[in-house]
Amino acid sequence: MLKHTQQKGLSLIELMIGLLVGTIIAGGAISVFTNSIESGTDNTELARLNQDMRAMMDIMTRDIRRAGYATDNPAANQAALQNNPFQDSITAGATTDIAIYNADSCIVYSYNRNSDSPPVVDSNERLGFRLANNQLQIRTDNASTNENCDDGNWQTVTEPKVEITTLTFALAESPLDITSMITDTDTNGIMDGDDNGNGSCDSGEVCNTCNSGDQCLYIRDITITLTGRLADDNNVTQTITEEVRVRNDKYLAVAP
Repeated sequence: MLKHTQQKGLSLIELMIGLLVGTIIAGGAISVFTNSIESGTDNTELARLNQDMRAMMDIMTRDIRRAGYATDNPAANQAALQNNPFQDSITAGATTDIAIYNADSCIVYSYNRNSDSPPVVDSNERLGFRLANNQLQIRTDNASTNENCDDGNWQTVTEPKVEITTLTFALAESPLDITSMITDTDTNGIMDGDDNGNGSCDSGEVCNTCNSGDQCLYIRDITITLTGRLADDNNVTQTITEEVRVRNDKYLAVAP
């Protein structure tokens, strides 16, 4: 005959231990879930910031690359190529060549936006970018005869959710002495500025120095550094750097 044992249930201590273990497991699961959500949110915000800043950088690089463009018909505008009004130090009282101001946080330049023939510098062709009040701004025109980053009409490019904390422009110019690369004074088959005779303008050679009276090109590169953050979360920051090769080399008949 089987003897039935009476079930007595759980003691208070066993119940408390079970609740404690369950709480620890549930807390761990909640912590993992919360961290996963926070990580996903941070990644989304960083991706959003990066996308916005890339769009701003693309706007700047595409436009600055065109600086100094004068004509799409060089045969009919040869004089404008030699005395490019979009690369003059002074045109109608305002600088049209590339210039950097405000502790390198502003750049101004010009190009033949309207494709005038012969090319003429109009007010809506004096352009620029600057940092103002944590915003990236673009200059759409400048009718003033004074060239600086306070003149002209400026429009904000930055989205309200993004703050720009740093914007810098750095201009590097590499001279190319054309005269020395098209003359062979001693008729030895080697151009005057090409010391090693390899047909290239190597570092340290004469063709890297523009002398008075020589025809020269200045090859120009601009490095842009942009740092931004989310307006509602300053811990989410991003810095991007881009180098722009200005396509229109600056021509000087006589070096300054």
